Amino acid sequence: MTKINHTSALLLSTALGAMVSGPLFAADGAMLEEVTVTATKMGETNLQETPLAISAFTSDYLDKTGSRDVRDLVFGTPNLIIAQNGNSAQIYIRGVGSNNSFLGGETSSTVHLDGVYIARPGAVFFNFLDVERIEVLRGPQGTLYGRNSVGGTINVISRKPDNQLHAKVQGTIGNFDLWRAEGYISGPIVEDKVTASVSAMRSKRDGYFKNVVATSNDRGSEDTWSVRGQVRVTPNEKLELLVRADYLKDEGLPAGNQALLLPFFPVAGGPENPATAAIFGDWHKFAADTPSTFDKHLAGVSGELTYEFSEAAILKSLTAYRESKTEAFSDTDATDLNRQTTGLSEKQHQFSQEFNLSGRIDRAKYVLGLYYFDESVSSDGPGVHAIPAGFKTQPHPSVDTEALAAYGQVDYDLTEQLTVTAGIRYSDEKKHFVQNLNRELVPSGLSAPGFPVQYVRDGKYTAWTPKVGLQFKPNEDVMLFVSATRGFKSGGFNFSSGNTVHGYGPEKLWSYEAGFKSDFADKRVRLNGTAFYYDYKDLQVQAFITPGVTDITNASDAKIQGFELELLTRPVDGLDLGASLNHLDATYKNFPAAPITGGTFDASGKRLNSAPKWSYNLFAQYTHDLGDMGSLSLRGEYAWKGRQFFTVVNDNIQTSPSYELVNASISYTSPDERWQVILYGRNLTNDQYLISAGGFTAVPSGTPGDPRTYGLRLAFTY
Repeated sequence: MTKINHTSALLLSTALGAMVSGPLFAADGAMLEEVTVTATKMGETNLQETPLAISAFTSDYLDKTGSRDVRDLVFGTPNLIIAQNGNSAQIYIRGVGSNNSFLGGETSSTVHLDGVYIARPGAVFFNFLDVERIEVLRGPQGTLYGRNSVGGTINVISRKPDNQLHAKVQGTIGNFDLWRAEGYISGPIVEDKVTASVSAMRSKRDGYFKNVVATSNDRGSEDTWSVRGQVRVTPNEKLELLVRADYLKDEGLPAGNQALLLPFFPVAGGPENPATAAIFGDWHKFAADTPSTFDKHLAGVSGELTYEFSEAAILKSLTAYRESKTEAFSDTDATDLNRQTTGLSEKQHQFSQEFNLSGRIDRAKYVLGLYYFDESVSSDGPGVHAIPAGFKTQPHPSVDTEALAAYGQVDYDLTEQLTVTAGIRYSDEKKHFVQNLNRELVPSGLSAPGFPVQYVRDGKYTAWTPKVGLQFKPNEDVMLFVSATRGFKSGGFNFSSGNTVHGYGPEKLWSYEAGFKSDFADKRVRLNGTAFYYDYKDLQVQAFITPGVTDITNASDAKIQGFELELLTRPVDGLDLGASLNHLDATYKNFPAAPITGGTFDASGKRLNSAPKWSYNLFAQYTHDLGDMGSLSLRGEYAWKGRQFFTVVNDNIQTSPSYELVNASISYTSPDERWQVILYGRNLTNDQYLISAGGFTAVPSGTPGDPRTYGLRLAFTY
């Protein structure tokens, strides 16, 4: 991007004010749509009257933008970054996240599916099937979503079946030989008593990234099918039972740390390897001599029971069981030489139970809750085979986690304009870690001196996480709020460590936030803003020491501060414009012994991972009524993100320079609104950028973002 273009876009973004919760436009009418959310667990609230930093995405937005999973929410959410390690998510909200996607640790920013916490980073890339709404809560959710939601949480909310018969089928074709078929049907089984829905999807696509080694395979492919079902029972007006089940199988091959970041010399001082040298600088190509494989299964079932005694007491029980299984093998040396391969086999299952009681009593709205979580994870690998080092590191850990929590929060109206919020959560978590670590010499297969290593460790972590806040509405179109919230993430263990006394403690965060939400110009303009300051203690920082060996330590502390501005406007009927401007200053305050290969160094003042200092985006959508011929809608999106670092070193190699993305779509809707045709394109400028980097490979390499994609979708709704 040229300096002139950068400056012009920044001035335009600043002038508009910034962030668009793009999904918040209305399909017709002069005024902007009022959006309902359930983020407070106290029933439905108007988004503009909810004193939280939230981005809400409707099903219509997901359709028009072609959003398929949580990775596609980055475009419309301020300060959200989703990196990857293979198929495992690394979610960062306002710079708070973790690059540790292995057994023994937890995520710092979380995902919930219909209220159910998704524990494993490899289980959050599920497809958006029959989704009503997605809510992204920015900032620590220490009271209501307390389990490890230090940075924030993403809530995916399904569409409930009702007495109306609804059905939709759609097919998509696109470049890279993409084809996708999906649909749902929803309606009554017994009028007013039992309703149900079923949705299904099948998708296949060639790899985005071309392997120049003919005997191996491409990466970034898709081969997925999934199904979801819901049954809703309402025997009377007070009682509702929702039973949900889902299953996903994924055999597509995810992209990995394959983009070579430095020229590769196979022998010190010798010539570059020709196949690898030929693609250096082109991140859409890579060299891997060994074929990769991938197989993932996700499954879950939940039961949500709600009974309304009265407006003052609504009882909800949410019981859920989920499991995931992943088998993966990959060439991880980022070259076409036989230097390093990595395998991973992980099995996980979790059970959770949550009870909460909510309601309104006079001036007070409240919620009280109890939460229980039990998880078992075991891993066979990863196995790393490194040549010429000549060894294979083979960790076989397992961890059992049990978590208990009690929470409560109340919103009390001091006056019609002023509301005070107070809440607290107590968390008690235990982990039982078992390690069986071996290092074998190649090719003899004998254990290296001092191996195998076996040990058992237990950890116990407790925390109180309070929240206090004030909300002031000087008039019906303006709301001001301030809050102080504490976040907590439990400690854990390093999956590949042979240190029998190894373990790291919890991380903690105090968030201080102030913001406003406003509608004006007859509700044709919506301007929201938030400023925040985080006092971040004992960050869990992962560093790659040697191939197959990582180290996780608690950094002393860090400071995060910034702001988010969001603007949405409808200057004329049919035209929606929006923008966002986001600033994030995220640095280590005191980290004198950060781990690196061969020792430690002072990382104080270095920037946190995946935390661009500036980012902004713009969008425009115009819908034109064609009368008896239907309607035509055009949408364009532009996003710019500043430089991101992927290691504590902040070097100029394992980093992503600033980049820009351009998306667009054209959609036609029939007069009866049953038929829709959408032509879409993403990353139309075909920008090359990185979403993560890994120091565990034989040479520095990173995971590239998706290239230019485009397609045509035909949908029929009944």
